[in-house]
Amino acid sequence: MTDMTDTVPEESPSSIDPSTLLGGEMTPTKLEEFKSAVFKNVNTVEQLRDWLTSPMARGANRGYAVWALGRHAEAIELLGSESSNPAVALCLATSHATLGNITEVENVLPNRKTDAAQALAWLRALDAVADSERLAADLTALNAHLGETDRKYFEGRVHELNHETEAAIACYDDVLALDDSHKHALFRLAVNVDLRGEDEEARELYERALMAPPVNTACVMNLGILYEDIGNYRRAMQCFDLALQADPENSRARLYRRDAAAALNMYYDEDQERRDDKRNKLLRTPINDFELSVRSRNCLAKMNIRTLGDLVKKTEAELLSYKNFGETSLNEIKEILKNKGLRLGMTADELMNRDLGESSEPAMKPEEAPDPNSPDPMRRPITELDLSVRSRRIVDLLKIRTIGDLANKTEAELLACPNFGQTSLNEIKTKLDEFGLSLRG
Repeated sequence: MTDMTDTVPEESPSSIDPSTLLGGEMTPTKLEEFKSAVFKNVNTVEQLRDWLTSPMARGANRGYAVWALGRHAEAIELLGSESSNPAVALCLATSHATLGNITEVENVLPNRKTDAAQALAWLRALDAVADSERLAADLTALNAHLGETDRKYFEGRVHELNHETEAAIACYDDVLALDDSHKHALFRLAVNVDLRGEDEEARELYERALMAPPVNTACVMNLGILYEDIGNYRRAMQCFDLALQADPENSRARLYRRDAAAALNMYYDEDQERRDDKRNKLLRTPINDFELSVRSRNCLAKMNIRTLGDLVKKTEAELLSYKNFGETSLNEIKEILKNKGLRLGMTADELMNRDLGESSEPAMKPEEAPDPNSPDPMRRPITELDLSVRSRRIVDLLKIRTIGDLANKTEAELLACPNFGQTSLNEIKTKLDEFGLSLRG
């Protein structure tokens, strides 16, 4: 899955001059460029906040700045008298819609029936307040002012608000087929698959939606909750931190971050205790529990080596220096240690940090290993099927490495996996059919 560092705003040093960015006549295009520059990374957001404390931050420019930071009540107070400016009108429409004041949105968008930018802002306002009836009616009336992607997106929202989930998902899929970075469609599709319990796909969609600034607080909050659900508390905290950077007054984000931090500390405490118990139990294992040759056993006894813990502290040179202890005995002992994830000459730090225990699953036989050059499709790696995120998750869960491994599964085995449904099953059957294969049974 995509790393969060690839999806959240960068934290690399960068610099902006808000006064320069806001200088001159403000236009809708310039306003979007300003917002994108501000949310380039965490540093630029902080620079804008610092700028707000300077004497230069006054009048309309201060209004644009607080609007970009999501301080909508303050933005309305500062910009309300300049609603005749097209850029200001769009700012005010967003702020009033966020605060649920749809009547005020109507007042600041008087040209919404003839102006494409105002028409789009009006429909987004109805979207924000979840007014499905008016959204459906005005979508029809304003259809000529919309591009195909926005038209399809709002159709999806009407379906979604009317609880027609499948139709809504189909519309969002159509939007992303035309524009795979449409952040509104990405977010709404993520919400819908999230509600259906398809967590892996939802996480991927939320992360893609975050690629386009500014930060969608609801998006990053939902993503943080999903990470918390799978026990990835550190990643969840990153999400909640990002929400707080975008909205410092977000009490919900602050509460969730505190809970994730507490869970992270508890998780590490419990995990460390489990690993310590496992390590100590293993190192206390008597040497006599292992099937050693008589010569090896006698030599170790004479060296006062009673447990695995005693043994791993010795180096190869120390063992070989002992009388009657040769290469055969050394190799015998090294093999036993290897099977336990140990080796000779381990330091105390290594023993503390190593996740000790039985060795991993038996090595795959050469004839069972994936071979991308094999003429037999059963031997080819599973990656050649190019499965969706949801299906790949099941493949990983079942430790499937080759196409043949997958073909040897039955429909019932796959459908028994969590979050695996008929759509994923159909996808896998179609992919196997391309190789002339099918599921067992």
